[in-house]
Amino acid sequence: MLVAGWLASAQVGKVAPALPALINEFGLTMVQAGWIASAITSVAAICGVLSGLAVSVVGAAVGMLVGLGMLSLGSLMGMNADTADLLLASRLLEGLGFVIVVVTGPSLLTTILADNPIRRQRFLVIWGAYMPVGVALMIGAAPLVLSLGGWRALWFLNAFLACVVFLVAFCWRKKLVSANARGAISVTALAGNLRLPGPWLMGLCFGCYTAAWFMLVTWLPSFAVSEMGFSLYAAAWLTAIAVVFNIAGNLSAQFFSRIGVPRWMVLAGVQLVIGGFGWLVFSSGFSAWVRSTAAMLACGMAGALPATVFAGIPFHARKPDQVAVSNGIIMQCASLGSFAGPPAIAIVVTNLGGWDAGRWLIPLFAAIGFCAALILRGVEQRIAWRDDLQL
Repeated sequence: MLVAGWLASAQVGKVAPALPALINEFGLTMVQAGWIASAITSVAAICGVLSGLAVSVVGAAVGMLVGLGMLSLGSLMGMNADTADLLLASRLLEGLGFVIVVVTGPSLLTTILADNPIRRQRFLVIWGAYMPVGVALMIGAAPLVLSLGGWRALWFLNAFLACVVFLVAFCWRKKLVSANARGAISVTALAGNLRLPGPWLMGLCFGCYTAAWFMLVTWLPSFAVSEMGFSLYAAAWLTAIAVVFNIAGNLSAQFFSRIGVPRWMVLAGVQLVIGGFGWLVFSSGFSAWVRSTAAMLACGMAGALPATVFAGIPFHARKPDQVAVSNGIIMQCASLGSFAGPPAIAIVVTNLGGWDAGRWLIPLFAAIGFCAALILRGVEQRIAWRDDLQL
């Protein structure tokens, strides 16, 4: 399951290092290149909840196989594309596969490890790092593959890996299906799943986090070159280090859980950290060293949020179909943030006074996420009280 998540997120990361080659071969405009790069997150932003509903009906095991199949077919289609339109269509197919895999992964982990809450918590925390791990692995492998065989070789590698993981999952399908057996689900039950407040609040926190995080990692390289005096090489390394710090931050969620820090407090703290340090990164009144350190701290310390959110899903979603729908809600909110954040700050910077104006968007999103975390506190306290009364 973990490898499937890393492979899915690798599809997000494979385009950036290949963009120069794609622009050169297809004659892409910057707008077309942007759509090809963001196609996956745009699909997830639209289809997250629908994917969760579909998975709750067909079962997470079937959903995982379908998602992996779409990833493989999408990469094969892209590898053989001879026009920009076909390449974009392949990215949309990969996007569907991505969102289905990401929605089904936590559902399968939750049900397979239902009898071992400690292991379940540990694996859900590790799952929370799927995005930075997959993106980092792909960014690390891409230069070698591109130098050996060009961008089509990179697409072939992803298709091959997706096919391998699909075959492994297919061989384990009986175990996965038995662990994730489904029954008939009524429309009323599905509607009830959508009314759970916890997933929406955690999704709002996640969306505010991804909006700020993608603002940072998307614009940090160009900002470091134009505003901080970095070379392209140094700017790329700064961004890569920030992503690695984010992976470490994801894994720190297990520590916070072990020492008993409440979930809402971790989510609220992350909003304060990324809002404050993110604002500092794009502030002109500080040295390049201070802003570089702030970028690494913002990405690293804020990384605890995704894993904390995924680990909190079983607390709010007590049934397998609720887990799938909750994953879809959270995935859609997170994708909306990542899709909206970078262009939002670009619009403000362009039209309202440069980076000193745009920097205020980061604490604005953080403030919204902070309020959602405070509301989540009350929701989780009521659930805990209800559980205590039933004992």
